[in-house]
Amino acid sequence: MRAAQVTVHGVRSWTVIDENGLPVPEIEQFLHWQRAIGRSRNTVRSYARHLSQFYRWLAARGISWDDLDFQQLCDFVAVLTAGLPPLPSRCGGRAPGTVKAVSAAVREFYEYHRVEGRGPQDLVVTRNPSKLPRRAHSFLAHLEQRRPREVSRLARPDRQPAETVQVIDFETDFAKLLAAASTTRDRLLLSAQYDLGLRVGQALGLRHGDLNPMRRQVMICRRDDNANGALSKQKTQFIVDAPRRFFDLYAAYLLGEIAHVDSDYVFVNLSRPPVGGPMTYSNAYQLIERIGAAAGIDDLNPHMLRHTHATALAKAGWTAAEIAARLGQSHSASADVYIHLASDDLAEKLRHTEHLVWREPQQHRVKGDGYGTR
Repeated sequence: MRAAQVTVHGVRSWTVIDENGLPVPEIEQFLHWQRAIGRSRNTVRSYARHLSQFYRWLAARGISWDDLDFQQLCDFVAVLTAGLPPLPSRCGGRAPGTVKAVSAAVREFYEYHRVEGRGPQDLVVTRNPSKLPRRAHSFLAHLEQRRPREVSRLARPDRQPAETVQVIDFETDFAKLLAAASTTRDRLLLSAQYDLGLRVGQALGLRHGDLNPMRRQVMICRRDDNANGALSKQKTQFIVDAPRRFFDLYAAYLLGEIAHVDSDYVFVNLSRPPVGGPMTYSNAYQLIERIGAAAGIDDLNPHMLRHTHATALAKAGWTAAEIAARLGQSHSASADVYIHLASDDLAEKLRHTEHLVWREPQQHRVKGDGYGTR
């Protein structure tokens, strides 16, 4: 049981195949829905990989997917977390973020089939069963009846998303990353995520026509035909103002490393085949991780750079609405997960504003000793 690449309607995608090399029907139904609602190829690949792990565990336990109970699901999460057979981990265990992602894929898989009346009808995977999706026969039922407030029964209720995301030490660490990068392309990719706050999919989908050096602006467009599968999660296009550093790196990149490359894509392969082809998600993630290791920043990933960008804006006094607009989010609350303010930041804010909050009342002021009465 493993995730495998397939071509669906002429577009590359992912599915899960069994020991005979055939797609697993119920997983393919779920992934087909994911494609239909516009999920990116990278997202579909993640779901396929997560569900392949779940199905390996089912096969080893001799459990049918539609005969699962909650206690067995808890056992799966325990095995996954500890890295035990049949899901061994090279490090002897898995990070909480990985476990959370796999659990979310399994939960959404079962909720999708529950809407259509398939699977174990007595399996409750959210804490508010009264709001579980009801059976529906229309395609739009999956979109209309999803409940954003449903919370997985496998998630820790006291753990906020901000606790699991790290940020780098702003310009100090970013200078180390720029020094550790071996090419101008790599430095430009770092800048796209740190200076512009772009998602990795948004960066990899950039075309040269999206960049306006004269106005120092970058247009973020959602395209379904990117050869590397890159996709912006925001369905509407938006403009990001870029600092001078980004376009200085872009100019050096144009005149140097890709002067003779004929490609519309900004970020292309410089040495690995196909040379000149657009960079892939896996290539970008591996590249960022290698640069981080060389700079002495462990477990660096593109998300950390985007989160650091938003946190820097928050420290500079940007509101949630302003940060959300900068990141291309539709709602100001969407920016909350990107804002990481430590207690030291709040203490510094207090020192600079306490005179405004606890200002001495003028009518009680007397000469000499501060407060008094008239």
